[in-house]
Amino acid sequence: GYQKISEPVTLTKDTNRNFILLPSNQSLEEVLIKQRLPVKVREDTITYRTDIFITGEERKLRDVLKKLPGVEVDRAGNVTVNGKKVDKFLVEGKTFFTGDTKLGVNNIPADAVDEVEVLDNYNEIAFLKGLSDSDVMAMNIKLKEGKKRFIFGDIEIGGGIEDRYVAHPSLFYYSPKTNINIIGDFNNAGKKAFTFNDYINFEGGFTKLIEGPTSYSNLANSAFAQSLLNQDFVFNRTNFGAFNIAQQLGTNTNLSAYTIINGSNLETRTESENHYLVDNQVTTLEDRITTNEADNIFTLSKVELNHTPSGEDDFAYKAIIKTSNGTNFEQFTSRSEIENNSIASQDEPTTIALEQQLAYNKQFSYKHTTTATVDFFIAENKNNTNWRSTQPIFNETIPLAGEAPFNILQQVSSKNYSGNLAIKHYWVLNNFNHIYPVIGYAQNHQEYSTQDFQQVQNNTTSFNNIGFNNATIFKLNDLYIGFQYKAKIGDIIIKPRLVYHHYFWNVTQFGSTEVSAEKPQLLPEALIKWNIKSSEKLNFKYNLNSRFNDASFFANRLRLQSFNSLYRGNSQLENSLAHQASLTYYKFSLIKGLFYNAGINYTKRVQSIRNATIIEGINQINTSIYIDLPEENLNLNAAFSKKIKHFKFTISGNTSLGRYSRNINNSIIDYQSNNYSYTFKTETYFKDWPNIEIGLRQGFNTFSSETFENKFTQTDPYVMLEYDFLTNFIFKADYTYSNYVNRDENASNTFEIGNASLYYNKEGSPWGFELDVDNAFDISFKNNNSFNQFIVNDTRVFIQPRTILLKLSYKL
Repeated sequence: GYQKISEPVTLTKDTNRNFILLPSNQSLEEVLIKQRLPVKVREDTITYRTDIFITGEERKLRDVLKKLPGVEVDRAGNVTVNGKKVDKFLVEGKTFFTGDTKLGVNNIPADAVDEVEVLDNYNEIAFLKGLSDSDVMAMNIKLKEGKKRFIFGDIEIGGGIEDRYVAHPSLFYYSPKTNINIIGDFNNAGKKAFTFNDYINFEGGFTKLIEGPTSYSNLANSAFAQSLLNQDFVFNRTNFGAFNIAQQLGTNTNLSAYTIINGSNLETRTESENHYLVDNQVTTLEDRITTNEADNIFTLSKVELNHTPSGEDDFAYKAIIKTSNGTNFEQFTSRSEIENNSIASQDEPTTIALEQQLAYNKQFSYKHTTTATVDFFIAENKNNTNWRSTQPIFNETIPLAGEAPFNILQQVSSKNYSGNLAIKHYWVLNNFNHIYPVIGYAQNHQEYSTQDFQQVQNNTTSFNNIGFNNATIFKLNDLYIGFQYKAKIGDIIIKPRLVYHHYFWNVTQFGSTEVSAEKPQLLPEALIKWNIKSSEKLNFKYNLNSRFNDASFFANRLRLQSFNSLYRGNSQLENSLAHQASLTYYKFSLIKGLFYNAGINYTKRVQSIRNATIIEGINQINTSIYIDLPEENLNLNAAFSKKIKHFKFTISGNTSLGRYSRNINNSIIDYQSNNYSYTFKTETYFKDWPNIEIGLRQGFNTFSSETFENKFTQTDPYVMLEYDFLTNFIFKADYTYSNYVNRDENASNTFEIGNASLYYNKEGSPWGFELDVDNAFDISFKNNNSFNQFIVNDTRVFIQPRTILLKLSYKL
């Protein structure tokens, strides 16, 4: 710069003056340049400024997330960042509904989002950060300034041919102290608002179910869960409503609550060709047609109260109540060289469950912090089933009376009471060494009963004398004490852990004690985290997992599972044991546009609860046994992506290698199941040109034993198009061509799925219009194949015909 000149001037006439400036020797102390970076990485936090990445076609949050580097969103709404699944979803730092990503990413309008914040190792309690490594990844959505005290959202209604309709309101109110969210979805166009994965997440997540005392398989096999698992149907009517409120009651107290109601009417149809294997040879060929009509309603309500009187205390109370009931009508037509049979079954399942938790966390000083939690759970399940068969079933086991049709009834009920007290202390020895002792006690009481009987006119005949019916009580007490050490060496954190459990369990059948036992179990764990740098991490995890199954597995008398399946539990079962280890790595470079991650997961079961199966024609009798037969699974996955200007190239792959043994017809048979798959895709990111994603997914499956081998290949090339044109129009389309090949029989099945939509919204107008077409090629069914130890099947799954809807939307 130059020195300042100051000189008075009197203007009387035009004149010229020359000013010669002398250089200044003054230097500036600092220059501050303010700029919002597109992506900011800080320790465990990644922050995306979304307006840098969007191209104009985005309507919902999911459309925004798909364009952020390192972020992937699947069709259901599950989100991963750098290969790791997002476990908790927040808006403005507060849990959105259940914390599951689906409701948020599929409903929050794209134009309300300012920043997306990804928080690894997330912990709701601030003073536990750095002590309790939760391994939870959270995503926090920061709203634009105009949306932080405002009602926003949209309302969509539509109708179409064959009386199709849709109504979808999504309304949000946010202020510093009050958040209210209302989401509805009412349609008969085949759009599912509530899925099985949502159900699992509301139950606490897959990991919690596997590690808990209750069985994941029991949950998945429930009648309600089976209706959620159906993704392909000939008709589906959904009535879904969700309400969520978060209220700040005072400076240190917050209340949050939500209620979700999901009702559905579902119709499905499948046609299967089943090959039954005995001694690894096809002995029976069955053609089966299955139709199902299900009418179910599910409710879930939760209230949570948090009180933080100071920065060193935290109280939390949670209560969750769940109910479900419904009616499921299923019709089977089974034809084989042995017999032809037609069976109708009707289920009426009901469930009510209440879960409560009280937690207190106290930081006494920088070096000492204690957490204490008390959990209580109570649940009751009932199911009445009625089978009507034109032919006798299980002739040698069930002596049916009278003439066809034969009417078999079953009543199943269960009650579950469980509680858990856990206390953990965090002792900070110094900045680089911590120790965490833990002590706890868990109790589980389960009552399980089944009644199978035949109804002949007005009389009933019990199957009690032929080995059926159960009245089982299973009690499990678990006293545990453990110790964990945490140390930091440079950029590496190590966390070995050892927990001693002492199990006491008791099994009674009809009041008579079958088993009364106790057993010690030492469970080691290890975690190693290497933060090479903020954009590069390597993690290793190992644990020995122990799990008891629920009371239904201990009920040691027969019960009918389906028209061709009987099951008997085993009172002598113990806890299953499995070694689990994983190694994960990810790295990204924003400057180079490079993202890659890889993972290895290995599981070896040393003690398992498996079925011993007797196959007779199409009938099977399963009995649970406690075995130490070898069972191993190795899973490898990797993904690599590179962005070059407006193009992004991604390749990913997955390999799953499994080997195990099963008891079939009193023979131990060794099996191998190897699955390989890869995906290659290219995406474009233009603001003024059509954006396209084109890719290829291919999978290779091999299932074999010493005497047979089945090989299947599925190839799915696909293309997706998004085009924002003429300022006000958005066109979207997707197309998938599927080819499924049975390489052993040299048989193939193909089908094509296509969907398209055209959306119009005049700039500045809240009104929008959309023409939506699903199943554009109007295909009737999909083909798929599956296999297990004794059945290989080829199935046609019928789907809903072409659906055309004209929608009207209004944006607040």
